[in-house]
Amino acid sequence: MEEVKVLKHHKYNRNETIMGYLFALPWILGFVLLTAFPFGYSIYLAMTNMSTNSLIYEFRGLKNFATILTDPDMWTSIRNTFWYAGMSVPLCLILALLLAMLLHAKVKGTKVYRALFYIPTLVSIVPVSLLFMQIFNGRNGILNTFLAVFGIHGPSWLNDWNWATPALVLMSMWSCGGLVVVFLAALTDVPVSLYEAADLDGASKLRKFFTITLPMISPMIFYNLLTNAIAAFQVFAQPMLMTNGDYNTNYFGYLIFEMAFTTGRLGYASAMGWVMLVIILCVSFVIRLLQKKFVFYND
Repeated sequence: MEEVKVLKHHKYNRNETIMGYLFALPWILGFVLLTAFPFGYSIYLAMTNMSTNSLIYEFRGLKNFATILTDPDMWTSIRNTFWYAGMSVPLCLILALLLAMLLHAKVKGTKVYRALFYIPTLVSIVPVSLLFMQIFNGRNGILNTFLAVFGIHGPSWLNDWNWATPALVLMSMWSCGGLVVVFLAALTDVPVSLYEAADLDGASKLRKFFTITLPMISPMIFYNLLTNAIAAFQVFAQPMLMTNGDYNTNYFGYLIFEMAFTTGRLGYASAMGWVMLVIILCVSFVIRLLQKKFVFYND
C-alpha cells in the first residue's frame, strides 16, 4: 500500500515538472534563439572573415582581433567614445541630482513636475534627434537664435569638429528623467532624524548635503553611474541620425554598425563588438573599485 502511494506521489511530481517546463518553454525558446545562439554565433563570426560581399569565408582565429589593435580608426573611435562618455555621464548625474533635490522640496505641483521630467525618457530617439537637429541648426537654430540675443555668434554645432560632441552631450541630458526618479526615491529614504541632529549641531545646508545626503544616496549614485556609463559607451543612434559619424562623432558603436552593414565585414564587426564588451567590462570594474571607497550602505 505504501509503495502505491509512493508511485502516485512520484507520478504527480513528474507531471508537475512537465507542466512547469511547458509553461517555461516560450521563455526557454526565446533565450536559446534570441540570446544564447546569437551570443555563440557572434564568437564564431569574430574568428572568420565573413562578408556580405562574398559567400565564401574562412576561419581566421584571432587575426581579426590582432588587426583591430593596429587599426587607427578603432583607436580614434575609442578616444571619441571616452570623450563623449566622460562628459555626458557626469553632467547627466549632476543635473539629475539637482532636479531630484528640487522635486524633493515641499512645493506645490511636485507630482506634475515629476511626470514632466520623466516624459522625455518615453519619447523615441528618432523624433528627439530630429528636434535637436533643428535646435542645433547653425543658421537659424533655436540655440543660436537665443545666443544672438546676447551678441554671441553660435557655431554650426553638428558640423563642427570642436562642437559636434558637446552638442550630443547636451542632447543626452534631455533624457535624464529616469535618473531623477531613482535619485528622488533615494532622497525620500534618507532618515529625517539625521538632518534634525545636524540642525542641533548647527550644520549648514552645504555641510548636511556632503555629510548626510551624498553618503546616504551613494548606492543610487553608484547604480546610476554604472548604468549610464554602460549606455554611453554604446551610443549609436544619435551620431547615425544627426552627424553620420562625422566631426569626431564616429563612436565605437557607430563604427561597428558601419563596418557590419555599410562595408559588409561581418566577421570583423563581430570582433569589434567583443572588444567593446571588454572595454565596458574594464570600465565597470574600475567603477566597482570606486564603489568600495565611496559607497556607503547603512546596513
